[in-house]
Amino acid sequence: MESTHPCVSTHLRRGVLAGGLVVLLVLALAPVASATRSGRIAPESHWSPWAPGKAADCALREGYVQHGIWDAQPTGALVYTRTEVTPEMTLTATDATGTAVWSVETGDVSAATGTLPAAFVAVFANPDSNVLRSGELRAYNAGGTVGFHKTFANEFVQPLCDTPTRLVWAEVSAQKVTRVFVRQRSVTRSIALPYRPPKAFFTNPAASSADGSHLAIGVYMNDPNRWRMMLYWLRVSRAGVPSIVSHRVTDWSYLALSPDGSKAAVMPPESSPNLWVGFGKFAGRPLPAQGLLEIGVGSRRIFAQGGYNYESESAAWSSSTVTVLDWALSPEYQRTWVWDNVTSGIWFRHDAGIRYLAGIDHTGALTAIDVDTYAIAAVPGIFADAVPLGDGTLVTVTPAGVLGFIPNPVPAL
Repeated sequence: MESTHPCVSTHLRRGVLAGGLVVLLVLALAPVASATRSGRIAPESHWSPWAPGKAADCALREGYVQHGIWDAQPTGALVYTRTEVTPEMTLTATDATGTAVWSVETGDVSAATGTLPAAFVAVFANPDSNVLRSGELRAYNAGGTVGFHKTFANEFVQPLCDTPTRLVWAEVSAQKVTRVFVRQRSVTRSIALPYRPPKAFFTNPAASSADGSHLAIGVYMNDPNRWRMMLYWLRVSRAGVPSIVSHRVTDWSYLALSPDGSKAAVMPPESSPNLWVGFGKFAGRPLPAQGLLEIGVGSRRIFAQGGYNYESESAAWSSSTVTVLDWALSPEYQRTWVWDNVTSGIWFRHDAGIRYLAGIDHTGALTAIDVDTYAIAAVPGIFADAVPLGDGTLVTVTPAGVLGFIPNPVPAL
């Protein structure tokens, strides 16, 4: 999924593109032609770069309670509450009826969802994600009990995969060593990545296939002149043994793996093309989508969204675009929204198969889209977040933190 709100402290942010030479996108562009879980470690809007329109939302709500959806599935939801006072984060897993199964209050969290309410969670008392922290790893099962528990000290720790038989996570120690751990059937194996940066950083990008057999881990190289990453492709054997497939210095800042791990959508900085690459590869086909801020991959579709804003002494506007491609990179859907200011925007979530989209705009209005039929619907009410399921059902949360379920609102054609 992904990527909860970009306001949350653990988020990686990227400025919205601006400047004098910007391609003007057409309002409400018509679709061009007539997706298993995405393999993401968290919903894209949790780990996503900063989205158009979210700046106003964060500024207005600074110091107040914020609510969002970390992930949602037919079996349950993982929702969060963030405040500006201790504890700063509350993460709650529910069953399919919305009933809470387990909850944790802490300074900050990072999570890889299994079949909800199961999730693999790193809990940090310190809310500052930019510093080495101590905390706990907890693997919650569907019943809410903890099946695996581990403490860590003075490290960056990130859960990557949670299945009934396999847990995968990455740790970066104060000694700047990055290790990938695989726990399978009560046996834990690990591998140290050879490159040691001049300073310890959080792993980014970091992605896993749905079963944890294919991994991509980036180690930031701390180059003051450019974004550089030592990117490792790793494979995990059926026995749970991790091994390095290939590695290379890249400028990739965001990566989404397909559920089976065979493909990846890559987002470098603005100056480089977005790519569609095979597992273990460092070259591929350019993605025909521009100004991207987030990419997601399903079992046969690619989701991309992005935007531009422009501001001068005489004019100001912003735009948001969602694009859906098939794996052959043929466009299946595209739509653009344009506003006459730079603080408006809309941010979308998608279901695992990338058929349904749910977007919250800067006012809290909810829009639902069926990619297959091009049908679109405005949902009454004000919402903080919404995630569509595979049947079009919307899992929503209000600004007051009320979790809800809305039957597919998009009209059948």
